Parts: sequence; C-alpha cells; structure tokens
Amino acid sequence: MTGGLLYDEGHGAHASDLTRELVDQLGAVPGLETTEGRGLLIDTLADRLPAAADIPRHNRPRSGILEIVRYCRREPGGLHELAAALALYDPGSSPALRVRELIAATPTAAVLPALPDAEALAVTGLLARVRHLDAHGLLYAAADGLPLPGRPVTTLAEAFDYLSRANTRPDGLLPTMVLVEHVAAGLDDGGPADARTAAGLREWNDIQAKRLERRAALVAVRAGLAEQRSAQPAPACVVVQLCRSAMDPDRYLLSHWRQMRPGPWRPERGEDRLVSLDEVPAAVERLLQRAEHDWARQPGRPVLEFVLPVELLNEPLEWTQVAFRPHASTALCLTYPVVLRSLERMRAKEFHRRWHNRWQRALDSPDTACHWDTVGDRDHDRERWNSKLTAEERYVSVVLSAPPLPTERDRDGSHASLVEALYAGVPMAVWDRRPAAPADFRKRAKRLLRGKAIELPQRVHQLRKDAATAAAGRRDVHVGRHLAVLFDDPNRLVDWSGSPGADLDGVRGGHHEEGET
Repeated sequence: MTGGLLYDEGHGAHASDLTRELVDQLGAVPGLETTEGRGLLIDTLADRLPAAADIPRHNRPRSGILEIVRYCRREPGGLHELAAALALYDPGSSPALRVRELIAATPTAAVLPALPDAEALAVTGLLARVRHLDAHGLLYAAADGLPLPGRPVTTLAEAFDYLSRANTRPDGLLPTMVLVEHVAAGLDDGGPADARTAAGLREWNDIQAKRLERRAALVAVRAGLAEQRSAQPAPACVVVQLCRSAMDPDRYLLSHWRQMRPGPWRPERGEDRLVSLDEVPAAVERLLQRAEHDWARQPGRPVLEFVLPVELLNEPLEWTQVAFRPHASTALCLTYPVVLRSLERMRAKEFHRRWHNRWQRALDSPDTACHWDTVGDRDHDRERWNSKLTAEERYVSVVLSAPPLPTERDRDGSHASLVEALYAGVPMAVWDRRPAAPADFRKRAKRLLRGKAIELPQRVHQLRKDAATAAAGRRDVHVGRHLAVLFDDPNRLVDWSGSPGADLDGVRGGHHEEGET
C-alpha cells in the first residue's frame, strides 16, 4: 500500500490564514530577521528532518520564513518539528510561544487514501515502457511546489515512488495522478506505441478520479496541460532586469529571477538592489556564482537573459568579464547563451496578444521569416516599412541596418525601427553593434536566422565562441564579437517592480513578495 503526509497544505479554508499568521509571528522572533538566524533554524530542523536542509534560503526575511513554513506544512509532522526546533532556538519570546500555540491547535491533516497494490503495479508497468522522457523534469512539473528529492530521479518509477508518499493536493488529486497526466501529455507527439501507452495512462487516471470522486479536478489538469503544449519548456536560466531608478537617473534597479530546472516556467525572484552601470558586472557575477552553486547537483546548459529598457539594448553585456575563480575571468557569452529581452514590451500588456501570435508562428515555422530594415537605403519609406511589418504577421524577426542608439543619437532611425518591431509583436531582432556594419553582415544574418527559431540562442552562442577563439587578427572584427540578439518569449514573463521610493501605483510587485525591498 502507498500513502503518506508529504503534502498537507491547503486542506480547509483556514490554510492560508494559518500560513500567514505563522509567517507573521516567526517574523517577530528575535534573530529570524537575519539570514544567519533563519539558517540556524533550518539547520536545527534538519537534525530531525534531513530534507529540510534543502529549504531555499532567501535574503529577504519574509520570503525565507515563508519557505520554512510551507516546507513544514507539507512534511509529515513538519509543523511539530518546527515547534520543537523553535523551542531550542528561542524558548521564551512571545512570538515563539505564539507559534507553538498555533501549531499545537492545528488539526492533523487527513491521510491520503491508500492506493491498492494492484493499481500501483498496473501504472508503474505502463510507466516502465517510457524511457525517452525527462523523468526529473516531469517530477518537477508534477510536484508543483512540493519539496523535491535531494538527487535527481532517473526513471519515472522513481518519480512515481517519491510522489506516492505525498498526500492529496488541495484539489483532491493524488500527486501521482498529476505525474501520470504529465507523462501522457509528453507522449502525445510520439508514434503508435506511445499513443497506446498514453491512452492506458489516461484510462488509469480516469479510474482513480472516479474512485476519489475527483473527475472535475482531473479534467482541469488535463485541459491545462493541453493549453501548455504550445509553450516550449523553459530552460534553466538566470534573468537579470535593469530599470532606471526614479530617484537617481544615474542608477538602475537590478532585479533577478532564477529558473532552477528546465520545465514549466516557475522563476524564483531574488533580492533587488540599486546599481550603477559600472556595478552591473560584479552584481551579475555574484548572482551567477550563487546559481551555479544550486545547479551543481545536475548537468545542464542554463541561459542568461537581460531584460532591458530600449536605451540599454545596445550595451554589449554578453561580453562582460566574470571570474568564477581568482585571476581567471572570461566573457559571459562563452559560458552561457546570452540574449536580450524588452522591458517596455513586457510591461505593455496591450501588445501581448500580437506578441503571442508571432511567437507561435515562429515555433510552427521551419525557418525564421525576417523583415529587413531599410533605413539607409535610397528608397527607404518608413511608413511603408512599418505598415508591412504590422500587416504581415509571418514576420517573426527583424534585422536592423544600424544599432538602435538612444533617440538623441539615433541618426539612422534604427531605434524607431526596433520600437516599431517590439510593439508589432516581433519576438526576435538582430543587429551589428558597430556604427557601420560590414558588407557581409546581411549574408551572415541570413545564415544565423536559417533554421528553427527556438534554436537561435544556441546558434548565437556558437557564433560568439567562434569569435572568441578566432585568430588574433580576426578576433575583434568577427561578426560574433559585435552581434546583438533579442530573443523574447512571451510565455516567460517576469514581474516588474519600481525602484525604492518610486510611485508604484498600478505596477505589479515581484514574484510572491509583499512590498519588501
């Protein structure tokens, strides 16, 4: 028989209220406002619950405390272990006593209905046929916030076994059922054998949903996965966003998000800070060092993305030198595929529909249809160029004739061309950062855009590596040394927050944050 209490959050209407009150009271416990204090509490918890050592450790106090509470609410006996750890950490303060009172008054969650052995064997037999899908990525997608095992799983049977120890979700489904649904969806594009396995998995899920009287919840999960099929899995990545400070025009608010695993887009927001442009390299280096520490357990090819206002898009941030060890700096673009994204468009939701439309066209087409900038041509007609770009949705990229310099220095008009492309929904743009592009740039750009759009960052990554490893005489003139590439997926939005002290009316805050800076 299978069963457990790994997941108990969300049962009953009081669940979110209890979480909020626990977070509020823990936030008032002396010492937990510091990273070191929260780390000590986590380490004390881990003495009894070893998996607690993997609780994410945020710099922001409330975020860090929320992670602790959510983990303990999901873990069997986790809240009571939290009370015991807190008694050691702070035996006498009023907030600590209040936390222990709240936990003592919390009813134990219902144990999940046991899954009969015969049914467990039936579904694991079907899963054993599937060896070509990413088991750990599917576990990550199905867990949806549950703590994950310390080591990546390698088979779907391992993923199923891990989730079989979890309690029912708030919608009443077993997490194993959600995993099965994800596997079935992953088989939909395969051959006849995959189709038969997917049908068997869905039939098994239908039987469990009937037994648990959760047919509507299963239908909702199935429909949600059908909608997501058009979205490509997000890569592991770090997203760095710069926004000019309202308080100091010479400084920028640097925000960042981390997508720790390939799969559904669930970025974790980090702490914001104010920086000058000169301070950006050191800040990015620290962010990547922390991310690499968390990525150390598994292989992968993470991506680095810069979400920038238009005035910064011509900055060659991909060639920023970073040192992961003393006296050994290398350019960012040699370690990571680096692409640019538009801050203004991300915030302008009235243009997102057409952005989604063109992105879908890009994914569905074998080649990347391009609208070539005509700025500088004898017969350049800006109105005609803009009209054609707007009217013909097949264009999913533009190649600029000159770099899009800030408006006051934009003699060629390429800044205006880029802005028009962004608001027409064009997800990709390419240009040479030099004042005058070489004669063969158009030919090089055509070659770069040939092939599947989704593979553009990897092609650019290779071109930049070619530039860095070219012979000394060609290194600085190689097109890869001067290439700027905007690659902007509308399915992977991050939230925007203004600089401290700015007017934030009508602007969304950060990912699961409550106004902290």
